[in-house]
Amino acid sequence: MGRAAASFLEMELRSTDTRRHWSPTSQAYAPADVLIQYLNEDWQVSPVVGLEEHWHAGIRRVDVYHFELAKEEQTLVLPVQSNPVVRRLITQRSLKVVLLKRDNIKMASEEEARTR
Repeated sequence: MGRAAASFLEMELRSTDTRRHWSPTSQAYAPADVLIQYLNEDWQVSPVVGLEEHWHAGIRRVDVYHFELAKEEQTLVLPVQSNPVVRRLITQRSLKVVLLKRDNIKMASEEEARTR
């Protein structure tokens, strides 16, 4: 799969050249800059992104997108809270968003603990 041309947003974030560590054991959700960092390191994003909705008091919704990334033999699922950077990336790359049922969602930390 060929790499899509870097968007203005990705080039802007790349120009700061800061590396950020993220681990599912310390943070449930990765910041958007970690997602961009993986993409800049030639990880490929799946064309389908999972959407997990969290409702607070039945009136306030917080969305979490689950991006499946692959590079060579490695794959990982990166959960990222919705924000303008994430929504723009989904739009620019024409990614398909599918609503996930909460019962079927496994956080990266659960997967990591199960494989130990």
